Amino acid sequence: MKKALKLLIFVILIAGFIYLGKKDYKIDKKKQVINHKTSTVLLDGKSVFTEVNHSKLLSEITEKNANLIFYACVENNKLCALYGNLINEIASNYSISEIYYYDFEKDRKNNNATYQRIITKLSDYLLTDDTGRQNLYSPTLVFIKNGEVYAFDDTLSMYRGNATAKDYYSDEVESERREYLINAFEGYISYE
Repeated sequence: MKKALKLLIFVILIAGFIYLGKKDYKIDKKKQVINHKTSTVLLDGKSVFTEVNHSKLLSEITEKNANLIFYACVENNKLCALYGNLINEIASNYSISEIYYYDFEKDRKNNNATYQRIITKLSDYLLTDDTGRQNLYSPTLVFIKNGEVYAFDDTLSMYRGNATAKDYYSDEVESERREYLINAFEGYISYE
């Protein structure tokens, strides 16, 4: 009797796992800000971020009269999550409905042609390393207005030292980034 009960429970559990594994979960990417394996940034369940791939981003930023904002990050970067939350808050305050989120890690590693064209578009703003190469670093926020880069912020990507991201992202750093974002969004909205 005990064996039959254990077998029945085991079969029910297996059936449950199979059912859940086949269930189609619909995820609204507009409600997902930045979904990292270790952290998801959400602000009151609302998000201005829409995840895009390299092809979509390149298509958008190379349009003649493009007006958009994109946030370039990599998975598991805690500074991306911390800064992303602040960007989301400020953008929402200025009624910005969409900021593209671009995870460039694989593209940079593969150094694909589309990634290189994105780098070329941003080349005036990117650092050049000792070998003459330019890359995106995480996190980077870019405002494009009328097809040109209006504002560019990779300040947080340059921190070094032994401090953790959370320790580095102090109240003072957040306050500086908040002031920068307010000015950038106000200029972006009013810039013609």
